[in-house]
Amino acid sequence: MDRPTGVRHVMVGVTTLVAVMLYLDRVCLSIVGEAIKEDQGITPEQYAMLLSAFFWAYALFQIPAGWLGDRFGARVVLSAYLFWWSACTGLMGMASGFAALLALRLGCGIFEAGAYPLASGVIKAWVPSRERGLASGIVAVGGRLGGAIAPVLTASIASATADGWRLPFIVYGAVGMAGAAVFYWWFRNDPATHPAVNPSELAVIGNHADSATPHPGAGLPPLEVFAFNFPLWMCSLVQFLSNFSWVFIITLFPTYLEKVHQIPLGTRAWYQAIPLYFGILGMLAGGMLSDIAMRRFGPRWGRALPMAASRVLVGFAYLGCLASPDAFSIMLLMCLVAWAGDFGTAPVWAWSQDVGGRHVGALLGWANMWGNLGAAVAPIVIQKIQSQYQTPENPAAGWAVVFAVCASTQVIGAIAAMFVSSSQPIGRPAAA
Repeated sequence: MDRPTGVRHVMVGVTTLVAVMLYLDRVCLSIVGEAIKEDQGITPEQYAMLLSAFFWAYALFQIPAGWLGDRFGARVVLSAYLFWWSACTGLMGMASGFAALLALRLGCGIFEAGAYPLASGVIKAWVPSRERGLASGIVAVGGRLGGAIAPVLTASIASATADGWRLPFIVYGAVGMAGAAVFYWWFRNDPATHPAVNPSELAVIGNHADSATPHPGAGLPPLEVFAFNFPLWMCSLVQFLSNFSWVFIITLFPTYLEKVHQIPLGTRAWYQAIPLYFGILGMLAGGMLSDIAMRRFGPRWGRALPMAASRVLVGFAYLGCLASPDAFSIMLLMCLVAWAGDFGTAPVWAWSQDVGGRHVGALLGWANMWGNLGAAVAPIVIQKIQSQYQTPENPAAGWAVVFAVCASTQVIGAIAAMFVSSSQPIGRPAAA
């Protein structure tokens, strides 16, 4: 028998590049936020709404995106989503006024909602089950890599223009639309239809094509089953609390650094970027250790233990922020938040692939929806907490309360994670 070809690895790589573009677009706003507020006369409350609006749209359109992928296949649907979120990003660089920026930010959220549910279906179709945790971690690393590159790259592009913010949006939009064409050209829903895949690689992959292959006759996702599945609700709660604490890094961390520590733009960009590089390491570690835990502890605890451990570490990191007043120490603790938070992402993806069956895209969309509702709530809640408790004499006081709230939420997340199990596939009557 011929040696297996490596097209499955290329598919994971291409999907990872899609995730890179996803986060370049997503993080851009927080980097140039101060310039936008000054140029467009946007208030801090309106700015918090811009940050939050993305996550509301992103959250609410997760399940529809996953269902479209399950029904029509990732090749068409993910290509279209990538094109349209990139178009909305590019148009933000040409927009003026709060209303236009808000509408386009909502558009970005609607179309970016398809990225990870569709990517999960790609992994199930192209990767054997024993390697899905690592593959999920690698694709998720793409998002964190995009987020880590974005602060410094965005600041460099923006600083070369007079207005200080429009050009990065236009550049990222153009790159993403070109990337959509490349993805459509290379990707195939079913490994058996790809001209570069040989029979030996098909044997390695196995029969996993259901989730990425179009199913035109497929009905809507079994939402009534989802709604009564206890492990899914626990996983959703873990996602909600995880994103509530993590989103601080990519939204209001630059504001904190400026207002409390008076850190200049260039340094702020690096302080925001460095934790996201640590997140990359956490993604890879979480993927590998989740697969090891699955083999060592079985389906009951194999995904639950890595999820719970990640929440505990994030909680300790935020507690450390209460005792670390200097900006550099806070940045290091944000590195631990990013590492531990992303450590828990790969087990969530792998769990959805373990139990999701044909509806893996919609299932991950459900859990991701609740996660991004947490991200949507966080900027508004954090802004209110910070403004309520700050004083003119001590601008750090409000942020200390924010850190304490973020730490306390992780205790609940760790407990919820212990009830997540891969023992029973979702969709069978016993799962409900």
